Amino acid sequence: MSWQEEACGQRYLCVALPKPAPARRVFRPARRVSWGTWIFVIVVLLIAIGSLGGFLEIVLPQRVGQLAQSEAGELALARKGTADVSTNVSQLWADLSAKGSMSLSSDQLTRDLALANSAQKSADDAQGHVVLAESYMAQADGLPFQLHSPAFIATDRPALDHLDKALQASQKLTHAAILQLTLAQQVTQDAGKISTTLDPALNAHAWADAARASSTLSDDLKPQQVSAAFADALLDPLWATWIDGLVAVVTDAQQYSLAAAANQTQAAQQSANQLAAARQHAAASFAAAQAGAPAWQLKTIKPLLDTVTHETAAGS
Repeated sequence: MSWQEEACGQRYLCVALPKPAPARRVFRPARRVSWGTWIFVIVVLLIAIGSLGGFLEIVLPQRVGQLAQSEAGELALARKGTADVSTNVSQLWADLSAKGSMSLSSDQLTRDLALANSAQKSADDAQGHVVLAESYMAQADGLPFQLHSPAFIATDRPALDHLDKALQASQKLTHAAILQLTLAQQVTQDAGKISTTLDPALNAHAWADAARASSTLSDDLKPQQVSAAFADALLDPLWATWIDGLVAVVTDAQQYSLAAAANQTQAAQQSANQLAAARQHAAASFAAAQAGAPAWQLKTIKPLLDTVTHETAAGS
């Protein structure tokens, strides 16, 4: 192929395409809101305003009134319950404080323990009424769209605070009385067994029976030593000293019985002397605890009783 033929070979043409026409802009005027739509909006707005007004004028005052009535009922029950508890607690500690709980007879211990349990239940019930009254106050104060708290809250809240303080002091006193009286029942029973079981065995030289009785009494009294140290019992430490003296008596009696049973004359005589000294110490401790009961009552119990009386009166 010659150069002329190569020059006249296949050729491609480049043709410019036309530009697309711009999108046609069409002006559409905004649609006018129909009168029906405006009427619907106005009606909905009026309904909303009327509902809010009805809530503020009818529903809200009615609900506040219901809560105020419920709170007033619980407050009245709390006041009555607190007054009853205050009377029972004062009567209870008048018995306990004269010469101490350990000085009471078995029948008196039973009666006072029943009174203490009843007072504790009454205090718990009255405390429940206080809590309910406070919950009604919280509900009333939490209602929406109120410019200020309901009037009964400012009036009744201080009264509930006073009743709550009175009941807390009453519960502390009744709990202490239950602990003391329960301990007194156990200790006085064991103290009675010393004279009715242990001493007759020692006097009869029934050493095996005496050792057995003293061992049983020792096992009973040692846990009561721990209970006497509980701070919640509000027990005069002088009574704990007397319980320690009883433990020493039964311990020395057991050593005396074992030594006598083994024909250890010298050891038996020494244990007998220790037993006599322990008896004297226990008797002196009992007398000191009885004599110190009024002072302990004035120092520890009376401030709580005064709190109960004062706060009950303030909450009435």
